[in-house]
Amino acid sequence: MVKYPRIVPPSGVVHLTKVLPARTPGDALAHTYGQLAAALLGTTVRICVFDGALAMLGCSEGLDAQALGKWLQEAGWPHKARNPIARVTYQGRQLLTAIPLLNCDESLLGALVVQQTPQRATQPLATDVRNLVQKLTPCIECLHRELAAAVPANERLQNMTERTAELEWLFKITNGIKAASSNRHVIEELLAAATTRLRSKVGVLHIPEKHLTLRAGVKTGPLSEAWEQSQAHLMTWALRQRKPLVVNSAGRGGKQLTPCKMMSVPIQRDSGQVIGIMAFFNSPDAADFGARHSFLGRHVGRQMASIVEAHFDLITGLYTRDGLEQIYGQLLEQSSPAERSVIYVDIDHLRVVNETHGFELGNELIVRIAELVSPPFVPAGAFAGRVAGDRFVVVLPECDPRGAAQVAKKAQSAACALRIGPQGDPIEVSISCGIAALVDMPQGLARAIAAAEIACKTAKSRGRNRTELYACEDSSMMRRQDDVVAIGQLRSALKSDGFMLYAQRIVPLQNPELPGSYEILLRMRSPDGDIQSPGPLIGAATGYQLLPAIDRWVTGHALRQLAPYRSTIRSRGITFALNVSGQSIADEAFIHQLAEQLRGATLPRGSITIEITEQAAVTNLARANDMLQKLRALGCQFALDDFGTGANSLTILKALQIGRVKIEGNFIRDIVSNSRSQATVRSIIELAKGLSLETVAEYVETEEIANAVRKLGVDYAQGYFYSMPEPLEKVLTELAQDESRRMRRMYMEI
Repeated sequence: MVKYPRIVPPSGVVHLTKVLPARTPGDALAHTYGQLAAALLGTTVRICVFDGALAMLGCSEGLDAQALGKWLQEAGWPHKARNPIARVTYQGRQLLTAIPLLNCDESLLGALVVQQTPQRATQPLATDVRNLVQKLTPCIECLHRELAAAVPANERLQNMTERTAELEWLFKITNGIKAASSNRHVIEELLAAATTRLRSKVGVLHIPEKHLTLRAGVKTGPLSEAWEQSQAHLMTWALRQRKPLVVNSAGRGGKQLTPCKMMSVPIQRDSGQVIGIMAFFNSPDAADFGARHSFLGRHVGRQMASIVEAHFDLITGLYTRDGLEQIYGQLLEQSSPAERSVIYVDIDHLRVVNETHGFELGNELIVRIAELVSPPFVPAGAFAGRVAGDRFVVVLPECDPRGAAQVAKKAQSAACALRIGPQGDPIEVSISCGIAALVDMPQGLARAIAAAEIACKTAKSRGRNRTELYACEDSSMMRRQDDVVAIGQLRSALKSDGFMLYAQRIVPLQNPELPGSYEILLRMRSPDGDIQSPGPLIGAATGYQLLPAIDRWVTGHALRQLAPYRSTIRSRGITFALNVSGQSIADEAFIHQLAEQLRGATLPRGSITIEITEQAAVTNLARANDMLQKLRALGCQFALDDFGTGANSLTILKALQIGRVKIEGNFIRDIVSNSRSQATVRSIIELAKGLSLETVAEYVETEEIANAVRKLGVDYAQGYFYSMPEPLEKVLTELAQDESRRMRRMYMEI
């Protein structure tokens, strides 16, 4: 809460009765705004209007403009005019309130002084002032516009020219620094350039939560002492006022501060939160800091905030991933080749901490671990970054992997010794670490981080609270390396629309007159241009929770391709099957999006079949049942894929309203030669018929297999013997052409 100073006036009180008529141009201004103020307040008032230099522009009769001007000067105006100030006279209990009218650069445009009787004698003065300003807002805004319009045209032009020149300088210097330097050093160079531009001896950037304090100009001496003496006060001012502060007489009058001139501007996030300050200091005999300096300082501060936020982590103050890349690039330019290493650190069981004790304690744990991967816990010259929620990377510029392992083990010991959480039941803290060599090569840091991450995941899989070195001969690490490559390919395909949709015919076996159906299959283009199935990559997608994104791509693109052919689909009575993974079944957002896509496609009811695997249904039985109910209301049918592979097949058929089962392909491939497979398929068929379910045999690749499943009573077959998968667009085009020919034949017969 802002507290306004209570200033006791000199003797002599003017009693207020009414707003008097105007007799001079100045009185006309006072009379007009006095009437407006009286109407807004519902009481009689007297006012006095001053310009930015505290020269009187108009005053109601009975007010002493000269005494009021002196009062404002004693309060530090015009330079310190930021908030309203007030005083109450001894006799008559009259309240005088001075309201500053500010330019956009925080300089004083004018002042409005209002005299009135306080509402209640017992009410705090600050409350009276706050209420007064709120009620007078229309009057203040009108007066502000009038004073701004009264500024001479040449003065306005000069101000605009000066500000344009400052912004042009800032644009030019910022682009030049960014083009020539890493982003880490943009901050230092921008601070140095601003210090020179403002003709300051010392410039300081101070962001406590990022553990960042940079200086430009003179490093030692009285002005550096002035920064140390005023640091806490300047930070407090910025947090409370969120405005620039200019003091051109600091340290005078026996105050415990080195005499100087200073200007401080807040460093703010886009949300307005103050994260630090940028301060400039000059000797007492230097030129005053003015509106131009404040204007430039605020804009430099905004540039600083955007750079800092992009390259420093919000919670820990460590580098972000981009920040690590930039500082490492600078390291390569400045140092000779040496053995370097990377430590990848992962906090064990952070999710459990968040769920059990809350995110506040989880954030505290993240900050404590960040301290363990920063100097002095790591060697001099090392630098660390937070690359994910519970993951950190430490770059050791002069340390081989074995030395890095010793650093990691010390950090693990320190982590185990941390005491966080309830006093009687502290949480157990541990970290897993992966080590990799950092080689001087293109994308060397990214490759080293990827290798160290694989080693870290190996450490977690082998029991946690361990340190593992990346080794190419380790089979488990190589599998994880393959997964990383696979995920990269899948994400690239998602981003660039590198996937394609194919369709494979599902043929009726018992009744050839039935229309049959198609299963929509996913294909992707390999780096060498070949069309391949992403099947081998799906395991990696499962581990990295990428399947919902792939399912979204498939369902969205498939329904958009099917929609223009809705009339053909309706007349032919064919259906198309879409596969949905277990991860997507558990994703409410995916189900909602699929429902919206189905409504938008307006396909015939029953033309879309959703296929889910038996394993996915078992894992998410309740979710699967909920999805079935929601999508069945939109006309979807459902099929159970890979049926017969699980131990809960009967439970699933009982719990879910499935219309079709697709028999696991391993039972079909050797059905001609394996009596056990024949017996299994026969049992599935009998069970399905008893429940009125259709059956589909997958992987029917030869005529012998086709005849065998037909004789056993399978309803439909799918496999290379009947058709190869073809692009979905081609299949739809051929269906439409065939339907057109059929309709022409019917017309000719008629």
